[in-house]
Amino acid sequence: NGEMERDPATTNAGLTYPRGTATAVYCSGLIWGGKVNDGMSPNIRVGGNDYNRGTRPGKILGIRTGAYEDANDPNVRIWRIRRDYATTDLTLDAAEFFMKSVSQVTSADIANLRAQYKTDWQEWPATKGAPFYDSNNDGIYSPQFDGIGNPKLYPQADEPGIANADQVIWFVCHDLSGSSQWASPQIGLEQQTTIWAYNREGALGNVAFKKFKLIYKGTATTPANATITDMYLCHWSDPDLGDAGDDYVGCDTLLSMGFVYNSKSVDKSYKPFGIVPPAMGYDFLQGPIVPSAGGSAVFDGKIRAGYKNLPMTSFIYFAAGGRYSDPPHAANGAIQWYQMLRGLPPTPQGPPDPPMEIDPITGKPTVFWLPGDPVTRTGWIDGFWDTPGDRRMMQNSGPFTMAIGDTQEVVVGVVGGVGDD
Repeated sequence: NGEMERDPATTNAGLTYPRGTATAVYCSGLIWGGKVNDGMSPNIRVGGNDYNRGTRPGKILGIRTGAYEDANDPNVRIWRIRRDYATTDLTLDAAEFFMKSVSQVTSADIANLRAQYKTDWQEWPATKGAPFYDSNNDGIYSPQFDGIGNPKLYPQADEPGIANADQVIWFVCHDLSGSSQWASPQIGLEQQTTIWAYNREGALGNVAFKKFKLIYKGTATTPANATITDMYLCHWSDPDLGDAGDDYVGCDTLLSMGFVYNSKSVDKSYKPFGIVPPAMGYDFLQGPIVPSAGGSAVFDGKIRAGYKNLPMTSFIYFAAGGRYSDPPHAANGAIQWYQMLRGLPPTPQGPPDPPMEIDPITGKPTVFWLPGDPVTRTGWIDGFWDTPGDRRMMQNSGPFTMAIGDTQEVVVGVVGGVGDD
C-alpha cells in the first residue's frame, strides 16, 4: 500500500540497522503535492504516505478510466526475489520473514519461504512494470529453470531484477478509491516501487535502494488536457534511531541527503548489542527530470538528452512537541504540507505563503534547515530550536509539471553507517 519501513505486524519501527540489532527508522513514504488542473477543487492537493495511507494496493487499469486492480486479487501483492534462493541457507531470512527468532525457525518455514521465492520468480510482474533482464530482447519475461528446478540466470535466461542486485522487491499502488489523508481528491497517480540491495562487504552492503516511478493516469472524469503544475515529490521519514527520544537530524546539501544521528554517545536500545549508535541517511540519488537545453538526465536507467535531474531542493524537519510539529490530517494540513514541500514553514498557513525560515547562524533566508556539520559542530545543527527527541525528515524535489500519461521517477538510497563514536 505504499507504507514503508514499518513493521506490518506490530505497526512499530520496521527498519533494523545493523541487521540483527535495534530498529533505526519507524516509518517512511513518498509524498507528492501540486496544483492539479483537472476541473476539480481544491486545486492544491497533497497525497502519498506518512503514518496514514493515501494509496491502495494495485495498478490503475488504463489512462483516464478510473479502474484499478482488486486489492484482494492474489496477483496484487509484494513480489520479492533473491538470486540465490534455491541453494542458500534461508534460516535468518525465514526468521525475519516470519518474525520469529532464529531458534524458532523450522524446516517447514524454510521450505515455504523457498517455495514463495520460486513463485515470485516465476510470476514476476513484468507486464505491470517490474524490471527484468531480457536475454533475447523480445520484451517478454520468460524465466527458465534447470533439470532440478533451479532458476537460470541472465544472460542464459530472462531474470527478474535491476542493477545486478542480490535481492529485489517490487510492488505497485495508487491513489484512487478515496481521498488522501489530507482530504485531497483523487488525482489518479500510480506508484511503482522497486527496492534492491547487495549482499556485499563494505559501503554497498550498507545501502538499500528505492526507486519510485510515478505515472499520471487520471480518473474517469479527468480531461485529456489535465496537468499537474508546480509539483513536488518528497521522501518523508520518521527515524527512530534506537530510542526515539534522543535523536537529532540534519542535511547535506551537496549530497542531497537527510540524516539522523544520536544526540548522545550511548543509546539505550543499541547498548545491549555492544555498539555505539549508528547514523542513517536518505540520499536523493536521482531526482525528477525537467527540460534543460543541452542537458542530460538519468531516466529509467538510460540517459535522456535535453533534460536534467533535479537535486534535493529543500530539507525540512519537524519534531513531536517541537517548534514545528505534525500538520493535521485534514484539508488545512494539505496547505501546510504544500508549504513544506517548497521548503517553507507549515505555519502560518497561507495564502499568502509564509516567508522562508532564517538560518540562525548566517542570518539568511533558507529552504535547507540544519545544513551544518554535526562532526565539527559548525553551522546550523540540530539542538538550536528543539531538545533531542522524536524527529521527522522531509527531503523535497521540484517543481516540475506532469501531463496525463507522463512518468516521473526518483531513486533514494537508504544508507547506514557505524562509526567509532
